Amino acid sequence: MLSDQNIEKPNWVSPPGDTIVSILEERELTVEQFAREIGHSAALAQKILDGSQAIDVDLAHRLSKAIGASENFWMAREHDYRASLAKPEDVRVSSLDDLISRLPVSDMQKFGWVEHTQSKSDRIEECLNFFGVSSLAQWQGRYENAFQHAAYRRSTAYASCEVSTTAWLRQGEIETQNDEVSNWSPRKLESQLSHFRKLTWYKNPALFLPKLKQSLGEAGVKFAIVRAPKGCSASGAVRILADGTPHIQVSFRYLSDDQFWFSLFHEIAHLLLHYDKMPILENTELTEEECEREANEYAAHVIVPISYREELLSLGGSRFPIIEFAKKVGVAPGLIVGQLQHEGIIGFHQMQRLKRRYRWTD
Repeated sequence: MLSDQNIEKPNWVSPPGDTIVSILEERELTVEQFAREIGHSAALAQKILDGSQAIDVDLAHRLSKAIGASENFWMAREHDYRASLAKPEDVRVSSLDDLISRLPVSDMQKFGWVEHTQSKSDRIEECLNFFGVSSLAQWQGRYENAFQHAAYRRSTAYASCEVSTTAWLRQGEIETQNDEVSNWSPRKLESQLSHFRKLTWYKNPALFLPKLKQSLGEAGVKFAIVRAPKGCSASGAVRILADGTPHIQVSFRYLSDDQFWFSLFHEIAHLLLHYDKMPILENTELTEEECEREANEYAAHVIVPISYREELLSLGGSRFPIIEFAKKVGVAPGLIVGQLQHEGIIGFHQMQRLKRRYRWTD
């Protein structure tokens, strides 16, 4: 199998397909045979060869398995080709120094993601090791480009916010890389929702999080809670990893039970409703898109089933009726308070004591 070093340094401003063609010619493989090797149609294989089909993380994984070299190689190859087509003003992160200046290195050190270092060169090395890459082009290909076209409520300018988000996403990968999960089953995931609703009654995250992670794993989903570093406004993300495993990640940003469980049900909704739109990242500060509204509606109905919505809207702001209603529908009172606040039935300052608050411990 070819390694990165075995491949002669290509012309980086040519399509990655040129490199693939050279390998196919050497092995005397046809386009049809290449297509079968990567599990795609001959038409799509031809688009890869002529450069009209971009190489994403999944395709880089398939190429690595089929014809050799690493995923990083193919992602870097793709990035450099696309960068050669871009206008200078479209270049986002221009150098390793630029990357390090935008990454939340202080928080990454504080959270134990990277080692504390003194020199800039050591910080650069630590951060590249953290991302599992050896060059700026590899980082751009694997992390920046992979989420460039994500269904993401994004800001108008690509700034430190999204660079910080790549660090947050990478930590989610690291924390779940050794997790063993079953084969992906949307039916199993949907059947677990009633179990998740019961878990909302647990007060201590140390008790419910292992159960939650285990149940998600039984449905074939990896799950990570990762503290958001400075500059990262993401509240959640759902994506398909290179090996085909669904991955849900939340930031626990608001540290209250209603926000945590709503975010989780929201991400589950994306997996069940919008699997073909992956990856999806959440930024609660920006405008909603159609799939976000659908996921919000799904999550709301998991918390309070449609048959109980009319009763919810008539509850008012009294403590005892809210607690009794929570018992009736089978979720913790804090989640009902969150729904009442969202519907405008009570103010955001009301019934806050019914919510459970969590805090990060360093």
